Amino acid sequence: MYPENIIGYSGHDNGIAMAVVAFTLGARIIEKHFTLNRALKGTDHAFSLEPQGMQKMVRDLNRAGVALGDGEKIIYDEEVAPIAKMGKMIVAARNLPVGHRIALQDIEYRSPFNGLPPSDTPKVIGKVLKLGISQFTPLSLEILN
Repeated sequence: MYPENIIGYSGHDNGIAMAVVAFTLGARIIEKHFTLNRALKGTDHAFSLEPQGMQKMVRDLNRAGVALGDGEKIIYDEEVAPIAKMGKMIVAARNLPVGHRIALQDIEYRSPFNGLPPSDTPKVIGKVLKLGISQFTPLSLEILN
């Protein structure tokens, strides 16, 4: 809601989970109480992190940052073959005649991926076939008007 501001989280809870949740929701400054011994007298020691807990929190915050990524999808070389094998493409759900206007019930998504991806469905719906196709034939923009 406030992209111009750096958001923080001040944790007065037990454990490290809420700090990680706050980070995933946008907090970039995490304040957590620290103690050498949670059994010491004083109100803050009981919910403070000892050295090992602080290390785990920092570790988990770093992991969360890596897991969230930067928002840019990159396909790595080692992903190409599995995507082709397991990815889906748009195919005809049944035999369709020339001149047929494609509706959602006319298509299915099948593996392997070597055609239009499911994300291209809006480009297909409502288009007219330039030629008749048989069931499971991959759709392409070249055969559509």
